[in-house]
Amino acid sequence: MLYDYTWWLDAVAPDQYSILEVRDGDQLRAAWPITFQEVGGQRIIGMPPMTQKLGVLLPPSAARYPEKLSQEHRLIEGLIEQLPPDVFVAHHFHENFTNWLPFYWRNFQQTTRYTYVLPDIRDLDAVWNGFRKTARNTVRNAEKQGLRVRDAGDVAEIFRLYSLTMERQGLAAAYSLEQLQRVDAACATHAGRLALIADDAQGTPHAAVYVVYYKDCAVYLMGGADPSFRQSGAQTLLLWEAIRRTSVQCSRFDFEGSMLRGVEAALRDFGAVQTPYFRIWRDPTARADAQPAVSMVRRQAARFFRKVARLADPSMLATGKV
Repeated sequence: MLYDYTWWLDAVAPDQYSILEVRDGDQLRAAWPITFQEVGGQRIIGMPPMTQKLGVLLPPSAARYPEKLSQEHRLIEGLIEQLPPDVFVAHHFHENFTNWLPFYWRNFQQTTRYTYVLPDIRDLDAVWNGFRKTARNTVRNAEKQGLRVRDAGDVAEIFRLYSLTMERQGLAAAYSLEQLQRVDAACATHAGRLALIADDAQGTPHAAVYVVYYKDCAVYLMGGADPSFRQSGAQTLLLWEAIRRTSVQCSRFDFEGSMLRGVEAALRDFGAVQTPYFRIWRDPTARADAQPAVSMVRRQAARFFRKVARLADPSMLATGKV
């Protein structure tokens, strides 16, 4: 998966990550990349910018199912034991990770989240026919208006349109131009990326999308639109173009969400498949906070960690995908 590689972590969380490992002699048996952040003067383990999923990595197993589960339990518990004690943890796990029982046994909590995925974009006719009629009409209307797709000269153009979307929502940007530039440089070296802008006949940019592709999967990482042109259909046109271009290298297109109701409806129009994944977290104050005689300090700590839970969840911040 794109986000698990050290080159990606170096770009999004330089000097702020560690990789937990379980080894059998010299053989790596399991790994878990974790990233550290400072929130309110406290160190937490959360999700880094521009990264939807991390989580536990396990090797394929040819063992019978009961033995396979036993191996997974043992390996996952070996990773959990390496976490620093009394540190808030909140991670989003890959959709192919389904065994969270070892976390449950260690007093973690879990909720289900969703991404939206086109599982096979190699047959573009089938993908197009899988769009809702409204999405197909939006693309056609955008083209009739004279909107044209071009490659962005610089990711600063993408970031400007993303920032306009955040401003319209009354939010600060979830990451900086410098962070996007680091990601872009890393992807230029290690993966592939598309930075696309839709202009009108006068050369005015309406919207932008930034897509990363690695091996067999393309990921819609971020986007944005000028609020003055939200009804032009530019972003739908851009996403269709991104799907068309990445279908040459990839079979899978991940829209990266969203749990936001308005964004989810737009992604569903592309015929993408709702795909569940886990958010797993540990609040070290939860048990103490439940006790009637808990001290004021512990109650304050509990409130702090509940705030951290929101900050550690990137889905709580907009990504410009509207």
